[in-house]
Amino acid sequence: MPVSEMFLKDSAVAFRKLLDALQSKKRKTLLAYPHFPSRGSTLYQIARSLGWEVTNSMDRSFELALHWEYATVREEFGPLEGIEHVRVINLHCRDISKDVVDEQMESAFGYSTRIDPSNFQGIAVKKSLQNAVHDGQAVQCPCDPEEGVIYQRLIDSSVNEREVMDLRVPVIGGAIPHLYLNYRRNAERFKNVPDRSELCKDVSSKLSSEEVAQIIGFCTLAGLEFCELDVLRDCEDHRIYIVDANNTPQGPPKHLSEKDKPVAIDSLSKAFQLAFIPA
Repeated sequence: MPVSEMFLKDSAVAFRKLLDALQSKKRKTLLAYPHFPSRGSTLYQIARSLGWEVTNSMDRSFELALHWEYATVREEFGPLEGIEHVRVINLHCRDISKDVVDEQMESAFGYSTRIDPSNFQGIAVKKSLQNAVHDGQAVQCPCDPEEGVIYQRLIDSSVNEREVMDLRVPVIGGAIPHLYLNYRRNAERFKNVPDRSELCKDVSSKLSSEEVAQIIGFCTLAGLEFCELDVLRDCEDHRIYIVDANNTPQGPPKHLSEKDKPVAIDSLSKAFQLAFIPA
């Protein structure tokens, strides 16, 4: 976000704080540092739902902090380590590269997605290690490995002859408030935006209690207290695989119904309040 935009947004927070003071209101503030979350971010929408202001200025008073850095490998956490008077969410999540995510999943689940492209026989998936690149593509193996990418087994998450389904899993303070079911056409399984999305309020209908525990274990290893994960269920071995972790989630999904979007924000806000805001 441009510095000018961050200044304007933070100035707006200061102005609203002044109005609150004049009206004897007490509005709490969340520090999101170093970057200011966009209006489309899950964090911003949760804060607005709870009646909190959001700032990225450490010079202002705040009651809660969250490490919000738009980078695959985080490097601007230093100032947050000096905060002692409030909780800093996601402070210890430093790297969401695809290979790191896969290693942490293997530690939590006992199995991995990664293959050796020089020895593997068949179709695999090649992706950049960087987050939010959305450049996954099917490749025929064996092949010569390239630098800066990960090679993974092709997880067939087909739910019918036409569609694949990805689970988008919000995790807040060790709990999963709901799921998003994202559907894409089989031939376009690697594209970023799904063709349609559904809200699933019954987590147990898609994930077993053991799988939920494994997902929470993964988040603990990754230092993820507030995030969304992309999870695929293979229709052959029926196991789930975490293929992406997002510590600055945007959403709810674009193609979620207008009826379900406020329901999802309310669900996320209640989970956030329960996990991070003392009564």
